[in-house]
Amino acid sequence: MSFTVGLNVPWIECGHDFGPRPPEWSGAPPTDWSRLERELAEARADGIEVVRFWLLAGGVNYPVGRDPDEVFARRGERFVSRGEVPVLPDAFLRDFEALLRACANAGVRLVPVLCSFELFFPMERQGHRVVSGGRGAIALGEHDDEAADRVRAFLDATLSPLLEVARPHADHVEAFEVCNEPDWVVRGGPLHVRLHGRRIERMPKTVSAHAMSALIEDAVDRIVDAGLVATVGFKQHAPRWLRGSTAERLASLARQGRYLHQLHYYPSLHEPAPLPPASRSPYAPIVVGEMPLAPGRWLDPFFMRWLDGGPTRWAVEADPHRYLEQRLELVASRGYAGAWLWSAHGTDAASAWGPSQRAQVRRFVARRR
Repeated sequence: MSFTVGLNVPWIECGHDFGPRPPEWSGAPPTDWSRLERELAEARADGIEVVRFWLLAGGVNYPVGRDPDEVFARRGERFVSRGEVPVLPDAFLRDFEALLRACANAGVRLVPVLCSFELFFPMERQGHRVVSGGRGAIALGEHDDEAADRVRAFLDATLSPLLEVARPHADHVEAFEVCNEPDWVVRGGPLHVRLHGRRIERMPKTVSAHAMSALIEDAVDRIVDAGLVATVGFKQHAPRWLRGSTAERLASLARQGRYLHQLHYYPSLHEPAPLPPASRSPYAPIVVGEMPLAPGRWLDPFFMRWLDGGPTRWAVEADPHRYLEQRLELVASRGYAGAWLWSAHGTDAASAWGPSQRAQVRRFVARRR
């Protein structure tokens, strides 16, 4: 079975790489897509075939280039609609096409990601008037009985124009992703904790399983109707919170080769389970859509070394020159179709795209040829 190594290059400036910036950051220079193209070409020479890149991310620039308080109303820590669902402007779509061209010229295939779970979190201030999150009611509505209509309006304004741009570049699109890690915000999804300052914070569940399933199902259908493969960046190999019709739709499309399932794997003390075999997922094929590039630490509450495989494997994990290629070997041996590494531009503890990691990827890819 072929195995694809990918790299998460999730952003240049997280959340505002496309179109005009939020008004407070309007003086930022335009995105240098030619520089990214050179970077992607270097990654391709290392053996990277797929890159994953976020579009709306947590919504910090939605509505694009406009103050959200001029478009939405505030209700507590979230925005609610005044009737308008902002359409992505032409400048956003031109930048998206520039990203597609950069990937094509570099010889890699793109996984564009419409949004991330942070979009559905309560508001989080990023600047004096720049706010991430708080857009859940804009995308999904405020109540389950209006979810289908609100999802339709949101996707008409965002996903549909992006698909029109992507369609002519289909040969250079690996898959189009609906959402990064929706599990974290869904009631009934897994526990999500983070370190905030000096305290451990449990992240809120803000979205019903019905509403998120409605978003996924509608978006996936639009993607496959556009002739592209759909994907979702799930944290779980078999999300139990998905409504039945959505789970059945994904399984059916997977059997037809039109849906690619992702599992995101970051072992930690609150998620200590070994990487499950791919066969445990009801959706095939499946890739590890995120896995850490950095070595990790022993028994870290949030990001520890990979412990599966016994003492010999643990010794490899401690070797800075071997750990990553051995992780890739493990992922391949457990039946996955690929592994997409986190990340090239992130500043979190899991990110570490440097000379050692690049050399290990090159050795792994060379052995599989």
